[in-house]
Amino acid sequence: MAAVGTQPAPTGLLGLGEFKLRLPATRLQWLALLAALGLGAVGAELAWHHPLSGPLALAAWGAVALAAAVFWVKTPLLVLAPLPLIGLAPWTGWITFEELDLLVTACGCGGYLAYALQLNARDRAPAWRHALVYSPVVLLLIAALALSAAWSMKRGFADAGGFEFGWFQGYHEAMNSVRNAKAIFLVLALLPLWTAAAAARPRGFARGLLLGLVLALLGGSAAALWERLAYTGLLDFSTDYRTTALFWEMHVGGAALDGFLVMTLPFALLALLRTRSPLNFGAGLVILLLAAYAVLTTFSRGVYLALPLALVPMVLLADAQRRRAVAAPADSSHIDGSTGAIDAPLPRAAKLGALAMAGAFALAAALVFGGGGYRGLAALFGVMVVLLTMPASLWKPGFGQRLTALLMGALLALLLAAASWVLSTTVPKAAYVLNVVALVACGLLRWRDEPGQLRPVYTLLVTTAWFWLLSTVVIVADYWGGTAGRWTALAAGLALAGLWAAMLLEPRLWPLQGAGSHGAAGWRKRALLVAGLMLVMAVVAALGGGAYLRDRVATWKEDGQTRLTHWRESLRLLHGGRQWLLGKGAGRFVASNFYDGPAADQIGDYRLRHDPTEFYLALAAGKHVLGGGEQLHVSQRIPAPAPGPVTLQLVSRTAAEANLVLQICEKNLIYPDRCSGIEQTLKPPQAEVAADGARPGAAGGWQTREFKLGPVPALGGDWWAPRFVTFSMALDTRGARVDIARIAMQDAQGRQLLVNGDFNREMARWFFSSDRHHLPWHTKNAALHVLFEQGLTGLALLTVAWLLALLRLSFGRGRDHPLAPAIVAALIGFGVVGAFDSLLDAPRIGFIFFTLLLLGLGLRALPGEGVARVA
Repeated sequence: MAAVGTQPAPTGLLGLGEFKLRLPATRLQWLALLAALGLGAVGAELAWHHPLSGPLALAAWGAVALAAAVFWVKTPLLVLAPLPLIGLAPWTGWITFEELDLLVTACGCGGYLAYALQLNARDRAPAWRHALVYSPVVLLLIAALALSAAWSMKRGFADAGGFEFGWFQGYHEAMNSVRNAKAIFLVLALLPLWTAAAAARPRGFARGLLLGLVLALLGGSAAALWERLAYTGLLDFSTDYRTTALFWEMHVGGAALDGFLVMTLPFALLALLRTRSPLNFGAGLVILLLAAYAVLTTFSRGVYLALPLALVPMVLLADAQRRRAVAAPADSSHIDGSTGAIDAPLPRAAKLGALAMAGAFALAAALVFGGGGYRGLAALFGVMVVLLTMPASLWKPGFGQRLTALLMGALLALLLAAASWVLSTTVPKAAYVLNVVALVACGLLRWRDEPGQLRPVYTLLVTTAWFWLLSTVVIVADYWGGTAGRWTALAAGLALAGLWAAMLLEPRLWPLQGAGSHGAAGWRKRALLVAGLMLVMAVVAALGGGAYLRDRVATWKEDGQTRLTHWRESLRLLHGGRQWLLGKGAGRFVASNFYDGPAADQIGDYRLRHDPTEFYLALAAGKHVLGGGEQLHVSQRIPAPAPGPVTLQLVSRTAAEANLVLQICEKNLIYPDRCSGIEQTLKPPQAEVAADGARPGAAGGWQTREFKLGPVPALGGDWWAPRFVTFSMALDTRGARVDIARIAMQDAQGRQLLVNGDFNREMARWFFSSDRHHLPWHTKNAALHVLFEQGLTGLALLTVAWLLALLRLSFGRGRDHPLAPAIVAALIGFGVVGAFDSLLDAPRIGFIFFTLLLLGLGLRALPGEGVARVA
């Protein structure tokens, strides 16, 4: 939908406060009104059927729709910001439909209504200000992508035995095709509105998109921080626990959090690099450090590989934007003055020095941590902070004076180091005290700096103090780690000493020398570098202090072979040229793998059934080797039970002997902890009668049992780091099936803990997970996922769109758009992580990907805009 220019005088006008509601005056506005009504009807219907509370969901939906009507230009912010926090499937039992659908329909309804009724009609722009424009070829490509997804959904219905609507269907049923294919249609539902918003207020739309993704990263990273704090501890890098945050899509494995991080983190970094507000800079730095922690705790080798491969091109593209902006003459007719001054690109020698500094610190950190532990690493961090705050006045003296200061400073520091060594060997804890004293001395000297003054003696004193501080790192490492700590820290110290000597003698290597490196701008750059040091320290600590990550890195070859085998077996599920060309259908991999794959991939399943009198749950076990993590768990999140025994009443039936496992655990998604459970052998009625001599019942008849579980300890975690409590049912007999008609549970105080235990509300409030057995649920490759569902046709279309977006934003008409470098990085990151996981079978991740992809196909820089700071 393109925005129109001057509107004709409307025939009807309604006043509403400061807003004026006008009747639709153009064909586009009438179409927008129809879109609003359609999305409103769908959204209201979904909200009314929400498993937790229809009225509350409808009220929340209406509030979002109202906000979208008022701030329709910022709908990307309203949609994207809450995305990582609104996955309520573990509470609701919904997997086909979810809160994402409610959010999109609410924003679409409110936004289109505002456009149709011409709210803020003044927000119109001439054609040259349209920042989102699609060529006919690109529109044809987008239509082909949508047609391929729709055809894939149709084939999925057919493969599932025909379409049958259901609110709570699982991965084997027809509605799973809707779940897997819906992401692109949700984006397309909002794309005309976003096209109008980008024409109305180009910079406001871009800022809304950027802020939405940054806030989404904040929400996802905060959830990851809570999860680690609650379930493992912040610095535990050895426990076999990979962060999932609130991405319920990882209940059967997958990389939803990985894909989310690599697609949102580039926007936070770009905003941090461009903001000039100290408050925004501090907030952005916190968000980026939180995200870095979340990245580390995914323990995902794909993420570790994707981020460097994505962020390096982003930095290069942003640098190229700055160079073009500096070289281009200002066009006063189009620049509104809000972009501000543009930083000059860093000279090549300074870039070389920055890379040398980063590499030297990374190597030194690895060496010092290996022998000196966390104490040695902390001392090294102090050395680097002092190095980054070196005053510019040190380079005022001539070369000969700097060389003399360097040599004499090294000699004086050597004498101080020798005295400090002797003192550390005779006085306990003296090593740490000496390190603090040296750090304070460096701080005092930095405080006594006189900018612009020629003071060779000051250069000598600063050099001496810094070399002495560096020597105390060796002393701390030796005191903590003995001989090993001494020699590794000495090697690191010599490398850093040589680096500082080179930079003092050759000013062009110093990355903070020159214009823009003094005052507020200089401290901003130093803060970025200090944050980089902290990230390096975190990586070194995670690799060096975490056995789990080391084990994952060590087994990459074996895991790679497993993936290759799985990919070959996945491709064998495609039969005939038609399936290779058009795919087997959206959402059909799990079922196809179950019926046509190897026996080890015949996983458990559940279905809601009903007979003439009641609903019941049919729970089936897989045919693979079963263990605690390999079982299919049907679960419900419950309030923390009172400490003591828990009573369970179960009405079930089975045709063959089966072991039923019932557990109450502290569990976020797939890592149970502090479990209290019971494993009960269920037998057919005839077998139980033969054992006790009672009269036999009907074959396969319902049986009522009561169990005592526990005593259950106090669960739920601390108030500042709460843990979810989950009740789960699973079968521990291969190939077994148990039908469950009713289940009830009371704690020691008589409270009922389960909701919908009779399944009269279908699977509302019930969820399922496979904690460890993940390969049968995913193709584990995004390209193969698209190939399986949409065939070579769909894969070719998506590949062309992905490459075209990268080319447009890197070299084409979109290359100077302020968000182009971040979108390129996000798409590259998605591609790298997608080489090791499906990603597109998680609707929220697919929604972010298609948002960036389709925007990347149409975004362009406004004439004369240069590098707009939308942060």
